[in-house]
Order: sequence, then structure tokens, then C-alpha cells
Amino acid sequence: MNGTINGRETLSSLDSRTLPYGSLDDGEYPQGVPVFDQLFAALINYRYWVLGVVAASLLVGLLATFLATPQYTSTSRIEILPNEPVETSVEGTRETRPANDVAFYNTQYSLLQSRSLADRVVRAGNLTADKEFLAAFDIEAVEGEMTSGARQSLANRTARVLLRSLQVKPVTNSSLVDISFSTPSPQLSAKLADMWVTQFVQSNIDRRFAATSDARKFLETRLDALRQSLETSERALINYTVSKGIVTIASDTDANGKTRTETLVGSDIEAISAALAKAREDRIAAQSGLTNTMTGNAVLNLNAVNALRQKRAEVEAELARLNTVFAEDYPAVASLRAQLTSLDRAIAAESGRSSLGNREAYNSAVEREQKLQAELDRLTGSYNDQQRQSIELAILQREVDSSRQLYDGLLQRYKEIGVAGVGTNNVAVVDRARAPNAPSSPNLMLNLALALIAGLLIAFALVFLLDRMDSSIRDPQDVTNRFGLPLLGAIPEVLDQDVAQAITDKKSTAYEAYFSVMTNLTFLTEHGAPRTMMLTSSRPREGKSNSALSLATVLSATGKSVILVDADVRNPSVNRYLDIPNGRGLSHYLTGDDDLAGMIAAVPGFPFSAITAGKTPPNAAELLGLDRFSTLLERLLERFDHVIVDAPPVLGLADAPLIARRVEGVIFTIEANSTKNRAITTALTRLRMSGARLFGALVTKVGAKNQIYGYGYGYGYGYGYGADREKD
Repeated sequence: MNGTINGRETLSSLDSRTLPYGSLDDGEYPQGVPVFDQLFAALINYRYWVLGVVAASLLVGLLATFLATPQYTSTSRIEILPNEPVETSVEGTRETRPANDVAFYNTQYSLLQSRSLADRVVRAGNLTADKEFLAAFDIEAVEGEMTSGARQSLANRTARVLLRSLQVKPVTNSSLVDISFSTPSPQLSAKLADMWVTQFVQSNIDRRFAATSDARKFLETRLDALRQSLETSERALINYTVSKGIVTIASDTDANGKTRTETLVGSDIEAISAALAKAREDRIAAQSGLTNTMTGNAVLNLNAVNALRQKRAEVEAELARLNTVFAEDYPAVASLRAQLTSLDRAIAAESGRSSLGNREAYNSAVEREQKLQAELDRLTGSYNDQQRQSIELAILQREVDSSRQLYDGLLQRYKEIGVAGVGTNNVAVVDRARAPNAPSSPNLMLNLALALIAGLLIAFALVFLLDRMDSSIRDPQDVTNRFGLPLLGAIPEVLDQDVAQAITDKKSTAYEAYFSVMTNLTFLTEHGAPRTMMLTSSRPREGKSNSALSLATVLSATGKSVILVDADVRNPSVNRYLDIPNGRGLSHYLTGDDDLAGMIAAVPGFPFSAITAGKTPPNAAELLGLDRFSTLLERLLERFDHVIVDAPPVLGLADAPLIARRVEGVIFTIEANSTKNRAITTALTRLRMSGARLFGALVTKVGAKNQIYGYGYGYGYGYGYGADREKD
């Protein structure tokens, strides 16, 4: 026995993606499922919910249609033309542009639905006393005298009812507008639509008249008042400048209408400042000439001084030549020395005259600068006085500017109104309302269509919610992502025959699927397919017994000797599937019967042997926990190449964990679209705690609803696995 489980760790971490499967059309698992395909699969899974919700929605729509009060719609059509500006040269006249037209029509649509127009209609039609109108809209009429507050409240309620019944619909690509009213009475609908357009036309005339004649009178009054105000402010400004001695020599007005003035004192200060700057420059230049003989008046005597110096140099050179030949008292030497002394006195005299000229120029520049500075100080004092007075001057000037701007603006507006005139009404009634012959609502087909759409939306939301809440295995690949188990195979659902019959046909999809599983099992250990293996599941009816029978069949077809042991002694099933008697079996051996050969039964029509569960014992868990079970496996391995144990479900029983420790490994069976995550996780935890080795998982009963995940058999043999009456 121990020799059969050597090398368990060689492929214990085998990933399902490394195993070859024949169950996919394209040979590999898809990396992602389109959202549309997921939604389609969910709709198929919950199709009865969808049909129920849609049917209920249609029923509600049908009942709402028959219980609703018929409504009659009457329509009036009017034409609204844009205001065409009169072609004049008056500045400010607006041009007609598409943007202005859009704003104009949006304004008209809002006016057609305004509360003020509703109040006009209520007053014009005396609707608060119209019994037909009040009865149509279930407004309680007040008998007798009413207070002003009660009348206002009734009028407000009536206006709100009108606005709720009103429909304003522009005719596309035209200046036409349809105004409709829907009421239980055809005559009342026509009456309200006619009254509405009539009052709209009248209100438009009222607004245009108010914008012309009344506006002219108002502007004339305002212009007269502004003219007087402008004259008063100008007079005050002139009187103030005269009284303060402010002489204005220039003034200008900027783009904002503000006036800027230049006074005489300010102009004088600018001139004196310029002259002072020039005098200061002259004084600085004269000051630099005091010590420089090359500047100022010294330049005038420069030629004379240079000539004297040239002459002295020549005399000095001649004297030096004679000194080398004659003595100091030689007449020629004495004469030259006298000339040298005379030239020195002449050079000193000329240099003195140059310095005196520079000094006089400097003194003159200083005197001019001081006079200009004194004059500037005097003017600055006067200017400061005027600046203190300019606050009041600025106030008066702003008042004049404001009055002039207001006057000019109103005068321009007055001219525009005079040119444009009152004009004609731009709203015309095209079609008057007529009493309809048939109700416009309720519309049976429309209501049913809306109910159908609402039902489909609700159904989609319900399907999405149910689909999100479903934690069963829909994509077989999820067994790896959720539970860390390699996927050994995805077994299709068989609907037209029993699995025991389908597995004997080598062309069936069931046989192909289990053959792929058998191929994957050969990669699990160093010696190929495990010699002892147990199949179990988290709960009954997940296909573990059919899987055990099918694996025994495909293993036997490879020439191996295989025996199937039914270890589910509480609920035997192998004998029912194989149609053999449940005589002496596993329970008898565990209780001490050593006639193993008498317990092994040949299975008619199948190439493997079987040991049935035997009589149901009262203490199944105690028997399965005995060492005799290990002894049984060892004795069977002496005669057979592979021993497949069909074990009970894990949840609620202690049998499966006890058996799992004694076999080489466990194949865990999961029913697609049924078993929940929590049950699978609990069962796997129990098996792992027992020390069992988990080879991987088989996902059974994979049907058409799992096709979007890439699990289907496209060879013409149909889908699936598992008979309709498949039991565990």
C-alpha cells in the first residue's frame, strides 16, 4: 500500500491550466467572457423569473389602461415670427442672427407656459365659476360668498391645473407652435386651447405697446430731468473754478466718459521743472570745470598756453645744449635762462586767467539754479493749494460726466424708439381648436409597450441581482480560483439517456469527457494514474457515483484491471446503476468476513469488477475507521491495477474523511450551477483536516448554460452529462 503512494508531492500543486482537455472547442479555456454573453446566460438560467415579471408588468399595464379616465386632446396652432429690426443707421440696432432667433423662440415657449398667462386665462374665462371646468378637474366649487383669500386660493389652484394640462409643442423646422389641452371633456379641451392662444396674442400686444408709447413718455420725462441736472452740474463746476482761480488750459474725455483737465499752474510747473533740470546740469558741468583746465573757459586759452609751453621747451632744450659747452656766466646761457623765466611767468598768467573764467561760469550757473528752484517752490505751493481744492473739483466734474452719459444714452434710446415705431403683432393664430371625436388617452398599445419595457428593465435588474447572489460554479475554471483545486475535467450533462448507458458508447460526449479526465489522472503521480482513488462530493446527487462508474469504464478500456468499491454503505447506489444485487459486500468484509473473492462481482456489459456496499450497518463510521479497510485496499491491489472507491458525501457524515486517509488521493465532485461556495469550502476543509490528498475537482452536469465559458462538445454528439434521474 505504501508503495502505491510514493511520490505524492511530485504533482500535488498541478495547475489545471497545464492539463490537456478535450472538452473545449478551441482547445483552451477562454481568458474572459463578454458581458453580453454573461447576461444572455443569466437570462436563460432565470428565464421563468423573466417571463413572470414581464407577464405581471403587462397585466398591470392592461389594468391601468382599462381603469384610467379617457382624456380628449384639442390643439390650436399659432405662428410666431421674430421681431425684425427696422433698417436705420442708428447706432446700437441689433442684427438678426440665428443665436438671437433661438433665444427669442425659447423666450416665447416660456411665455406660453408662464403663470401670468394662466392667470389671464382664468380671469378671461371666469374659470373659477365654470362648473364644467371645476367638475372635470375635481375642484370643489364653493357655494355662496367667498372671502378674497378664498377666491385667490381657488384662482391659484385653477391656474396650476391649467399648467398641468397644457402641452406646448414647437413644429420642427418652422415658426409654428401647437398648444394642446387634455381634459375629460372634448368641448372643454377645445375651449381652453382657444382661450389660451387668444390671451397669448393679447398679452403680446400689451407688451409691445408698453414697450413703445409708454416708453416714449417715460423717456421724455427722464430726458428733461437729466437735461436740467446736466446744466446745473456744469454751472456749479464753472463757478467753482472761477472762484478758486483755477485756469484750465486743456481738457479731454476718455472712452469711459471721464473728463481730464490741465490747469495753468500745472503747465507752469512742468516748464519750470524742465528748466531747473537743465540749470542743474549746467551747474554740475561748471563745477567740474573748476579743477579741470581742459573744460569751460580754459579751452579758450588752451592754444596760447600750449604755444608758450612749446616755446619754453625749445628754450630749455637750447639752454641744456649750451650748458654742455659754456659756463653759467656765458652771455648766451644767461640770456636763455632769462627767457625761460619769462616764459614760466607767462604760462602761469594764462592758466590763472582760465581758472577765473571757470569760476565765473560756475557762479552764474549756481545763481540760475537757485532762482529756478525758488520759482518752482512757489508754484508747487500754489499747486498744492489747488490739489486740496481739486477734491471738490473732481466731485463736480464726475457729476457733470455722469449726467452727460445718462443724458446721451437716453437720448439715443429715444431716437431708436422713434425710428422703430410700435410695429405690428408678430403672433398669428393659424388653426383654431376643435372638439376631438375620440380620446387621445389611454392608449392601449402605448401602455402595453411601456409596461413591456418596464417589465424587461425590472426583469434584467432582478436577473442581475439573482446572478450576483448565485455562488455556484458556473465556470468550471473557478474551482482553481476559488478553492485552489486543479480542474481535472468538466463533464457535460446528458439528458437523453442514463450515464451508465452513455459511457459504454465511445462516441458519446460523456465517454470523451471521462477519457480526458483519465488522461489528466496519469499526470498526477510518478507511476501514472493513481492506483487507489476516492470520489466524493459535498452533498448527495452531484454525480460522484456516476463519475466513479465512468472512470472505472474508461480505465478498463485501456487494458487495466479495475474494481469499483461502493463505500457508501448508508445509501448504496452502485448496485442500482449497474443493475446487480446488493449481496455480500463491503460491510460484510469490515465486520470480519474474509471471503473477499465471494464479494467481488463481475458486472455484465462493463469491463470492470465491483464490490457492493452490502447490508447497511448500524455503525458505519466505526467500521470505515477500522484498519480492515486498509487491508482490503492492499488485497485488492494485489489483484487489480486500480481501485476506485465511491465514498459518501462529506457534509454531515464522518465516513468520507475516514476513507480519504487510506487512499492515494481524492477526486472531489462538484455539480455545476448548483452547489454553493460555502458547502464546497466546508467539505474541502474537512478533507484537508483529515490529511487527505486532493487530486483535483470534477465539475459535473455542465449544460448549455455554461457554453459562454467555453465548455461544450462541438463534435455533433450534443451537450452534457448526467441522466435526468442521476442520483448520488
